[in-house]
Amino acid sequence: MGLCRLRKMRVVLLDTTSADDCTAPQRDCLLEGGDLASDGVVRRFPQYAGMHVQLEDVEGRVLEGFLYGGLTLAEADRMRRMPPVHRDVFDDFLYNATIVAVGEGDWARFPRACTMYLAAVGGDLHRPPPLIPPDVAATVANIVSQYRQRKPGDPLRPGSGRITEAQYQLAQRLFYELGGDRGDGIYAAAVRVYSKMMSARISDGFVHPAVGGHMWGDVRSRTPRTPDSGRDVTIVHTIAALSETWRTSPADRPVIERTIVDHAHTRGWRNDDSGPLQHPSEPDTN
Repeated sequence: MGLCRLRKMRVVLLDTTSADDCTAPQRDCLLEGGDLASDGVVRRFPQYAGMHVQLEDVEGRVLEGFLYGGLTLAEADRMRRMPPVHRDVFDDFLYNATIVAVGEGDWARFPRACTMYLAAVGGDLHRPPPLIPPDVAATVANIVSQYRQRKPGDPLRPGSGRITEAQYQLAQRLFYELGGDRGDGIYAAAVRVYSKMMSARISDGFVHPAVGGHMWGDVRSRTPRTPDSGRDVTIVHTIAALSETWRTSPADRPVIERTIVDHAHTRGWRNDDSGPLQHPSEPDTN
């Protein structure tokens, strides 16, 4: 018989697990490389290593997981969104670029994210995607335009898999320039970028707050969530708690969804979280 390991309400498929040991929905989820909670709700889909992931697919899988948890088909239909393709491609890039910090991938995802983004946008690299501030779009375009694929003999970044030193430096620039350097390391900066991307996607109306909040709060980072890391990091715990309440309290869902949207409006790309650190004794008004 195969082996399933329960960790913080997650059932993770190990190499020895047989899909025959699971129910049909669980089997489909696990064969796709997904995570399934003990209540049958999909938590995240950590795709196979090195695979480029589209947010449209992740959001669809989350919504499908809600169906397994009792959401009706009509309710699921009302939660679907259709973002502009350019915005989807932009957000896809940041999702894949930062996933190493979120806790679902490795550094190999960054070079692939750059390659896929350049191939998708072509001559529109410097055109801002819908509702993305021009300075944010320019930062991404400037960094990605300097990306070069690995060539034989290029030095690799020690301890970071098959990513070159030059590619790692570009990733570092992306995370610090978009997420700010608060002295807490590259992973925390990347989590801030991820948080900004997801909150902007929610506040701009390109993902339903229940689906987007589920993904926004699902950060299994090695980064400690301290006040010094800024609100883009510390808010993740708040969103995760709201998402869990949304799942367990159907009657409260409209209020929770509005609360998630309200939180998203306080973050996103138009709220700079890289300025002077707030003193721990001062209240967080954001």
